[in-house]
Amino acid sequence: MYHDPYGYERPHGRRWAAAGVGAVIVLIAALALWQLRSGSGDASDGPTSSTTTSTSTTVGAPSPATTNRATGTGGTTSQPTTVDSTDTTVVPATTNLQRTADTEPTMVPGDASIPYPTSPDGTPLPLVVVFDVDTITIAGQVPSQAAKDRLASLAVANSQFPDAAVIDNMVINPAVPISVGVRVIELNSARFPEGTADILPDHALELDRVVGIMQALPNISVLVIGHADQRGDDVKNFAISDARARAVVNYLLYLGISQTRLASRAAGESDLLTLLDDDASLALNRRTEFVFYGLLVE
Repeated sequence: MYHDPYGYERPHGRRWAAAGVGAVIVLIAALALWQLRSGSGDASDGPTSSTTTSTSTTVGAPSPATTNRATGTGGTTSQPTTVDSTDTTVVPATTNLQRTADTEPTMVPGDASIPYPTSPDGTPLPLVVVFDVDTITIAGQVPSQAAKDRLASLAVANSQFPDAAVIDNMVINPAVPISVGVRVIELNSARFPEGTADILPDHALELDRVVGIMQALPNISVLVIGHADQRGDDVKNFAISDARARAVVNYLLYLGISQTRLASRAAGESDLLTLLDDDASLALNRRTEFVFYGLLVE
């Protein structure tokens, strides 16, 4: 093990890192991601807050002015964007990744006039790939069967668990741009320690996998989204989530990924994977996620 100039400890060799969270996660089967959270005292990601609010973020692309999603060219960072929501749908106890497909129009292959879901900034809503031990769940809209097959193949090839079964909830809609983003959620990856943006050795090994993907597919760009758990002060949790996203970007830069292919965003505690407050669940929320752009382009 050695210390690199950025202060990250990296062990020699590579191995898969899998930290089981010990809870069954109810996976999504659709497109838009709405979140509900409840605040409780937190000694990890910020001081205790007595308020309880409901907020939601929609994960999207960097601003078109800063990053070309298909080629990965342009600026390096995007400003954090938080979208308030008044949605009061009750979230299942184990997750807030909800299904909203029933509100979407029926897709008819070949009908390019059918709209596709977008983020508030007008960008196509990303597909979502959720990696668990036994399953890989893929949901969202893709422009073609070829894009659908490509994404499924890439997901299997880059899973920590080669025997995981693919749950295909993708819908073909030819109106969707080929540059649509792909949001990746790892349920078994290493997480940040409480109240820090430190990248520990096991975490670094998993980020090395992202580097490998970006080296193999030089046309893709990545948005790194930082998150915090639901305990503590909103402002401080937003700040720590921003620090986590920037720490990951700096690590990828250190390993040779071009700055023009990277952007970061903070989500704070607005986009929780679970509302439970046991240690494993809270750790699950202290994470970064990746949205890959250009991944469906051959």
